[in-house]
Amino acid sequence: MINVKNLKEDFYNFSVGFCMGGANVIPGVSGGTMLFIMGAFAKLTNAISTIASAETLKLLLAGQWKKLYERIPWRFLFGLVLGVVVSFATLAKFFVWMLENHKSYTFAFFFGLIIASIFTVNRQMQKWTPGAWISFAISALAAFGIVSLVPVDGGSQWYMLMLYGAICIIAMILPGLSGSFLLLIFGQYHRVWLAVGNLSHLQFSAEDVSTVLFLGLGAVIGIGAFVHLLNYLLKNFYNATIAALIGFMVGAIPRLWPWHHEINERMIYDAPEFNLSMIGIIGCLLGGLLLVIAIEFFARKKKKIEENNL
Repeated sequence: MINVKNLKEDFYNFSVGFCMGGANVIPGVSGGTMLFIMGAFAKLTNAISTIASAETLKLLLAGQWKKLYERIPWRFLFGLVLGVVVSFATLAKFFVWMLENHKSYTFAFFFGLIIASIFTVNRQMQKWTPGAWISFAISALAAFGIVSLVPVDGGSQWYMLMLYGAICIIAMILPGLSGSFLLLIFGQYHRVWLAVGNLSHLQFSAEDVSTVLFLGLGAVIGIGAFVHLLNYLLKNFYNATIAALIGFMVGAIPRLWPWHHEINERMIYDAPEFNLSMIGIIGCLLGGLLLVIAIEFFARKKKKIEENNL
């Protein structure tokens, strides 16, 4: 007999992964923002922390497969990873094309998404203390400094790809800090996402396979080491940590301003001009806002149902 409750949970986990994957493709948007909005941030960090633990390693080395299976939330992780993979397969090449051909509309959509996300994550704050405001200011300035950097080519050697993977996976899981934008800064954005798009469409080449392999290996090492620190901060410095995450989003917003152009690799922010293009841009911006509102509504409704069933 089919368990409808499990199917709904599986679909939700898949949806979280799909939204997370789609957000991670766009420079300036973090998949961690989607995790936070959809109420899966703590669940994922706890799952990663469980996997990257001494106890799990002991069970693995001892060959205690049953206990290992019971310890790790495989069902949640499988649904999430499947959603991310499907998202990459269907959206990676599309968003690369959109950024190259319709940048203003794409940025407007995610500008609206981030604006709404700031208010959503702010509701997780318990209290705005002086320490939280300091944490917010530091992270906002740091994020703005990062998004203001001039893109450079840091090289594509295997060890550099592992370094990019370790750094970018941390950014991808943190709300407000965009791993894709860091790839853009490192000069690897098109290389990485085109490789992901090609492989997801079963178009194999040695260069694409090595790019994804070493980037993925670095990502595994990076997230395994970082998630313990993040959980510690959330447990002991909750307000300051959430404030820092909000600061990252606020500091990253300028990068997504739809009315901008680049001169000599410098970002120039223009004032909006009223024309037909502006109507489309505003429509995309409102679309991003409404999407976050809708996602949060269903996430809160799901949480309320789960609490009532306890």
